[in-house]
Amino acid sequence: MKRVVSVFFCLIFSLSALMLRLYSLSTSGVVRSAGTGSTLTVEVASGRGFLYDRIGLPFVNTRAQTVAAAAPLAQTMQVLREACTPEDFSEARFRLEKGLPAVVPLLRDAAGEGIFTVRRPIRYAEPFLIEHLAGYCDSTGHGVCGLEKSFDALLGTRSCTVTYDVDATGRVLCGGNTRLSDGGLWSPRGVQLTLEKRLQAAVREAMLSSRIRKGAAVLLDAQTSDILAMVSLPEWDAAHPENSLRDKDSPFLNRALNPVSVGSVYKIIVAAAALENGVPETFRYTCTGETVQDGVTFHCHLHAGHGAQNMAQAMANSCNPWFIHAARQIPIDAILDLSWRLGLGSSVTLADDIVCGAGVLPDSAELQSDAARANIAFGQGRLTAAPLQIAAATAACVNGGIYHEPRLICALYDDQGRRTQTELSAGERVLRSDTSDTVRELLVYAAAQTERLTFKDCGGKTATAQSGFYRDGVEQLNTWYSGFFPARQPQYVLTVFCEDGDSGASDCLPVFGKIAQEICKNP
Repeated sequence: MKRVVSVFFCLIFSLSALMLRLYSLSTSGVVRSAGTGSTLTVEVASGRGFLYDRIGLPFVNTRAQTVAAAAPLAQTMQVLREACTPEDFSEARFRLEKGLPAVVPLLRDAAGEGIFTVRRPIRYAEPFLIEHLAGYCDSTGHGVCGLEKSFDALLGTRSCTVTYDVDATGRVLCGGNTRLSDGGLWSPRGVQLTLEKRLQAAVREAMLSSRIRKGAAVLLDAQTSDILAMVSLPEWDAAHPENSLRDKDSPFLNRALNPVSVGSVYKIIVAAAALENGVPETFRYTCTGETVQDGVTFHCHLHAGHGAQNMAQAMANSCNPWFIHAARQIPIDAILDLSWRLGLGSSVTLADDIVCGAGVLPDSAELQSDAARANIAFGQGRLTAAPLQIAAATAACVNGGIYHEPRLICALYDDQGRRTQTELSAGERVLRSDTSDTVRELLVYAAAQTERLTFKDCGGKTATAQSGFYRDGVEQLNTWYSGFFPARQPQYVLTVFCEDGDSGASDCLPVFGKIAQEICKNP
């Protein structure tokens, strides 16, 4: 009986040792049967497909680190000792002395028998310009959100591996056959965006150097509404997203796609609707500093009033009473219908996991009272829209009257670099060309009257909107500037938004001017 027990425990011990050995091998690579012998496959590097800008420059995989896969040969020790950090060499030496291959990052070139070197892509190298659009991946290499999730199957996960012949214990066989497979690690497969890297960097730099701490900026092609740049603040680190999970400022929120109260930038649309429905730009109203509608008093920001004004003067002065009375000249449905055709109240899908919120466009049933109509005439009440929506609406109002839904994806690439282009919308006419011309001139005039705007070859409109949210008894304000440049033949539309700001003129106008000046200086 004692002998049986002894044999039993010997078997248990042997099986346990074998299981531990198999576990050790499983953490080092993949062991496979290879005829009469076995092989060990070790992953040297992994990566995913590219995200390109509109001229083909990559946003990801822009840097690389050289790593070595070293076989357990005597001569590899000295080579690695001189080519990597002491800590990395210590870990590599531990494996090599056990007859196992080692993968180690290099500080300098290393060459010799039994050493394969590979350039391992660094996906999110600083400064990473598009974290809010790109999203990030989980520990398995799959996309969690944003473009990484939307195109997870296309971007994929590629692995560069080295396969060694090993003996029954898993030790590398000297003189065995060693094979390197790059796995398409640097394949051109990927997604091409409408963004332009140079413009994205310029917009980001202007936003980071401004007084805006929470906000967004959207730069569109004025003729097509292709998104050329999109920045949201605060930023977060795509390589270490866990560091921002508890940030009270919600850095993961893409504020460019988040609807909020818009205030006076909506006057661009009200002016366009008025012109389309027979109200001339010469229409005059005398602002006394306030107007009463259904017993509700609406104040002008200039308490003494602006006096008699036409449309251009009212736009430049951002006079609420003038716009309230101009809106009374036309059916409320005319304003709402134009707003709808300009994209307000409708979501915009940029990719499967990137959607601009629809916001709130009230219906006419909600706006039967004079007070409710007065509120929406200067962009208040329940009306909300995202910076992307305001930018696209502004583009249609100044580009001749054609609305294009904003676009982010322009092409896909396969492993051979073959390009499949996405369809560009023909657009929809929403305004007469003469109406668009007049709105453009109104906004050019408004910009010319703005002392804080040093860049003058542009047009645009400020806004300071009540948000309905309070902190310490003080209502937080949403501040805006939406405009275009150059003034006479708009190529770009730029909308800048600040959450919890002071005024559109102090928060957003300087950012607009800095970006416009930089782009026009370096076209």
